[in-house]
Amino acid sequence: MKLTFKTIIAALAILLIAGVVFAQGGKDSGATLTSSGEPLQVWSFTDELQKPLDHFKEASGVEYEYTIVPHEQYMTKLRQVLAAGTNVPDVFTGEAQFVRELVDGGFWDNLSDAPYNADLSDMYKYAVDLARDEDGKARGLTWQTTPGAVFYRRSLAKKYLGTDDPNEVAKYFKDMDTFLNTARMVKEKSGGQVKIIPGIGELMWIPYAARKHAFIENGKFILDDVYLSYFDLVKTLRDEELTAEAGQWSPAWFDGMKKDSNIMSYFGCTWFLHYVLKPNAPDSKGDWGMTSPPSFYFWGGTWLGIYTKSNNKAPAWEFIKHFTLDPETMTWWAKETGDFISNKTVVMKIKDTFSDPYLAGQNHYEYFAKLADKVDGSLVTGKDQEILNFIGQAVGDYIDGNLTKEEAIKSIKDNVKNAYPDLIVE
Repeated sequence: MKLTFKTIIAALAILLIAGVVFAQGGKDSGATLTSSGEPLQVWSFTDELQKPLDHFKEASGVEYEYTIVPHEQYMTKLRQVLAAGTNVPDVFTGEAQFVRELVDGGFWDNLSDAPYNADLSDMYKYAVDLARDEDGKARGLTWQTTPGAVFYRRSLAKKYLGTDDPNEVAKYFKDMDTFLNTARMVKEKSGGQVKIIPGIGELMWIPYAARKHAFIENGKFILDDVYLSYFDLVKTLRDEELTAEAGQWSPAWFDGMKKDSNIMSYFGCTWFLHYVLKPNAPDSKGDWGMTSPPSFYFWGGTWLGIYTKSNNKAPAWEFIKHFTLDPETMTWWAKETGDFISNKTVVMKIKDTFSDPYLAGQNHYEYFAKLADKVDGSLVTGKDQEILNFIGQAVGDYIDGNLTKEEAIKSIKDNVKNAYPDLIVE
């Protein structure tokens, strides 16, 4: 057959529509992934993926387009394009509080089976479980695991607790009763000038992690009993003026991290240290330490998934593999950023090599490595984000004196029933 310019163009057009076939290894028995030949489209709500995408491009030559949608607009915009089925990115992120919505909605591909056959044997349980579907198939993968800690100001700890040693400071935070007494002591010794934490928002993830029941089980809403004692705790903190009354993510909250602040400690997880504390308070470098919280908790995390209808799945999978499963990339990322990664084998190899100047040389990796296996996402549902908002509203009304404790709890149940009329709410 004579190849004319027109026949060559027609052939290329067919290839572009059908997709260039990328054969995959592993357990795949002939299944394939395709590439559209277009740049990989990636969406997220922060700039955190910029370096990993550049790293991937350098290793693979794959071009990409990265769209950052502001966090407060992200899910609204993502839901819009998913509902329309147009302009959906090949890869998009899901934060811990809405990752279940993406999984349960069927928007991400099954990565457990062919043609992906993801080997998840080295990943922490939480990193895998939170994005599993009802059949146990992994729909998303993450590069991080997020146990929590208390970050405290060494200068204030030394002045009011008599020590800045993490093991000794831990004794002042060993449980909730001790934490309350420490808050009272700090307030008294400082003449009310120094507060133990910026606000009650610091504690919100503790009851969430301590639950025995998911918010929704068998079609029924459940407010776990741990929230009853949580209401009492935050009311005491407010009534006794033990916090700085700085709401989480507010300007006052960020200002409290800076040098010479009168806020002693913040409750934060793995990413909090590197993406919140360090960039917002560079001048307080070396004045921070890290110790155990009154009760174990975890906070957040970000997952990557491949859009089920993408025609560019080959480079999408190569990127996700590169960033979440490749040991060399995981090691690079840990050393580049200090972020605590999801690969437990790599963590065990590198955990003793860290010494963070921001924490006066303390090894944060060694601390988090002891806790990572405890992070459990099995009780997380796709409706948690909105339910947590209802709880937060009720807590605010209660501590402000607008509602009694019983009325606040009723308001949570009423809001859940209005938002999800199909649920049983007693």
